[in-house]
Amino acid sequence: MWDYTDKVKDHFLNPRNARVIEDANAVGDVGSIICGDALRLMLKIDPNTEVIEDAAFQTYGCGSAIASSSALTEMLKGKTLKEAEKITNQEIVDYLGGLPPEKMHCSVMGREALDAAIANYHGLSYENSHDDGELICHCFGVGVNKIKKVVWENHLTTVEEVTNYTKAGGGCGSCKMRIEEVIDEVWVDLEKCGVPRPGHKPTPIPSITISTSSAPAGTFSSISSVTSASAATAAVSASIDEKTKNSPIYEEVKAILEEISKGFADGSKVSLKSISGADVSVTLEGSISQGMMKDMTLGFVKQKLSDGTGRQINVIA
Repeated sequence: MWDYTDKVKDHFLNPRNARVIEDANAVGDVGSIICGDALRLMLKIDPNTEVIEDAAFQTYGCGSAIASSSALTEMLKGKTLKEAEKITNQEIVDYLGGLPPEKMHCSVMGREALDAAIANYHGLSYENSHDDGELICHCFGVGVNKIKKVVWENHLTTVEEVTNYTKAGGGCGSCKMRIEEVIDEVWVDLEKCGVPRPGHKPTPIPSITISTSSAPAGTFSSISSVTSASAATAAVSASIDEKTKNSPIYEEVKAILEEISKGFADGSKVSLKSISGADVSVTLEGSISQGMMKDMTLGFVKQKLSDGTGRQINVIA
């Protein structure tokens, strides 16, 4: 028998906001009745302030699914969209005082419903704007990107934990070996970010020493100090086409990307290639250009550019 907190029991027996919002302007549908869980999240958002004035839900599922949905609607009321976007599935769990490990997927479903509702508010299809990538678990229809996301955000280390969060691997079990591979792939990137993997000794990364001594007259050092930071910036700027420079968001985008690049401690960089309408093409350099780091960086850049320009930006690498 699973051990539920008093708050979970309360939200299950006395769910908040289990109703329909007739004039909702943001609706997110996720899950499948066939797979055992489905959730519709409805939001009424003030178009001028983007404050969530009301939130409600309809769900098909277990007590944890009802409790998680109820908790999420209470957490959303009064928040702006930007604030709501920062809510994680773990925060839903914390709000309820915890969930049994086997029921963590209910909090993940709530977070996905929020993503779907926000996409709907912006006039986008969640299916088209959310690429779940390679299908890993055919029994429950779970893609590789969903598995990567929950492993990354919750630091999961085992197939059993992934099953608890996504249901992947909980059917025939033929996908378990592939799930293990995905977990290993994500942890390679997490370790690069300084997150130690429990029970594993991190692979040592050799240090690189760069000499800054002056080269003798008439010769050049292996790493030239002639090209200054300003010269490099000028070269990048010169390579940008006129259409991009004439974009109304050019200066904002350029400044935001420069600020983001300053935040990478390992010297990684995000450079602007071009702008075409709401499509911003960038180049990624360093550790952020590979694996899970690439996916997470592009998502981060998209959010920062959308927030900074006040537009729904698409980022292409």
